[in-house]
Amino acid sequence: MLDLIVSSSIIEITFLSLLVSLTAVGLSTIIGVPLGIRMARSTRYDGFWATSLLNTLMSLPPVFVGLVIYLILFKQGPLGWVSVDLLFTPLAMVVAQFILTLPIVSGITKSTVNDISDEIPLLLKSLGATERQIQMNIWSEARQGVLIGIISAFGRAFSEVGAVLIVGGNLKGYTRVLTTAIVTETSKGSYEVAIFYGVILLIISYTIISALTSLQLKKKG
Repeated sequence: MLDLIVSSSIIEITFLSLLVSLTAVGLSTIIGVPLGIRMARSTRYDGFWATSLLNTLMSLPPVFVGLVIYLILFKQGPLGWVSVDLLFTPLAMVVAQFILTLPIVSGITKSTVNDISDEIPLLLKSLGATERQIQMNIWSEARQGVLIGIISAFGRAFSEVGAVLIVGGNLKGYTRVLTTAIVTETSKGSYEVAIFYGVILLIISYTIISALTSLQLKKKG
């Protein structure tokens, strides 16, 4: 156990876990927040079917997402010609986590913006505010809810195992992350090592989510 703690492999696995998850959530935030605001301001996304579809996307089964991406990038798949470059790579893992987290960020953003009075954008527009200024004001009003969406997205991405296992292949020294390492060690009967990885996963998750929560409460104050 001591050799594992001081080994470089644990550092590589932890770094890759953070890199993949933070990249995916970062992309989801950049795209998902404006998308959520736009959907909230358009009545076409307020109906039963649109809302049901968005809620379904927010709870996509990770294993299914991983399977779909795998089949698309598989040698005989639609994008098989790039499978050598993407499948079983950290980039494929980022894509899987991005697909899982984008609906969460955009969905929670949409729900938060929907709770903001419709009079605010209309008032700003009547005062001559540009679309960008209106969006920034809406973001300011909805930032606490948006941060909740980002926290939820990170929790989903960082603890994800099914999708990254399928598209990443759990290759030692290349695509193995904390969650897939736990699965691997458990299957080998190395429960102490698996628990060690799990503790690291919890500590990092708590640290990052606590930082985001602190930012959320600071904004509230």
